[in-house]
Amino acid sequence: MVDSFRSTATNLVCHHENLWTYDGSLTMIYGIFRIPSRMTIIRLEETNKLVIISPFPPTSTIKNLLAEIGEVKYIVVPNKHHTFWALAFLKEYPNSYLIATEGIKYDDRFNKYIDAYFTNNGLSNNTNCLMDKSIEWPYNEISYYCFYSVEMLYEVIFYHKPSSTLILTDLAFNYSELGEQVIRAEGYLLRFYLWLTDGYHQACVTKPYKYFFRKKIDLVKNDFDQLMSRYENFNRLIMAHGTVIPYDGYHLFKLGTYQFFMDLYNKEKQTKHKSSIIKKFGFVIIVGVSIFIISKVVRS
Repeated sequence: MVDSFRSTATNLVCHHENLWTYDGSLTMIYGIFRIPSRMTIIRLEETNKLVIISPFPPTSTIKNLLAEIGEVKYIVVPNKHHTFWALAFLKEYPNSYLIATEGIKYDDRFNKYIDAYFTNNGLSNNTNCLMDKSIEWPYNEISYYCFYSVEMLYEVIFYHKPSSTLILTDLAFNYSELGEQVIRAEGYLLRFYLWLTDGYHQACVTKPYKYFFRKKIDLVKNDFDQLMSRYENFNRLIMAHGTVIPYDGYHLFKLGTYQFFMDLYNKEKQTKHKSSIIKKFGFVIIVGVSIFIISKVVRS
């Protein structure tokens, strides 16, 4: 549950001539946590239209900043959790498209307003939408991959081709307590949580994610393989939470979330293999003992 939003910036941060971010923070669970967060803005080269990923509240400051760089055309809900201000944004920009993860496909709050859902076979039009719009996604500039195997997230990953930037939401964090240009966790309770869950590893998720990854681990493995092969050697890494990684993002993500998952995957497979051997060994013993007992009975 989101309780309040606070802007932590007065300007957009420019990462490329057509790529910006805007930083803010929000409180969760009745104000227990205040979490730094980020909205990403992409301007399409050919049309000057804007793609807004993880929209913040459309405050006058944000609307003025966006008006300076282009026209809002795509409002994107990238996973099940970054839904908070999508409808408010759509209300301010009614001629834009609202496109979302399939993770909220059956959420009645959004079902009538979402124009289409992301799938790995292209956009799937929402037949329940009140507005009938013809939608074309700008594939020539922004590709995406639906990382739907983690049901807790149902995350869509975006790749901005002109700037070699991968845009994640909650599949990696990048908090730090060191240096000048960092995004720090706000509040002692959140910092304690990050310390407790190894939340200060670069470009990595926290320990509780092992429970989310484990549920459909083979499907998650396939999604990670697809991600790492499709966007091999991407440069910049933008996450919704934590400091932007301006270069060498692929390598750092590989050492972060990807390695976190692979350690879990290999451990799970080793455990299953050992369990299988033990079961087979136990079966052999049971069969052997049974044959021995039967032979004794027959002889007697």
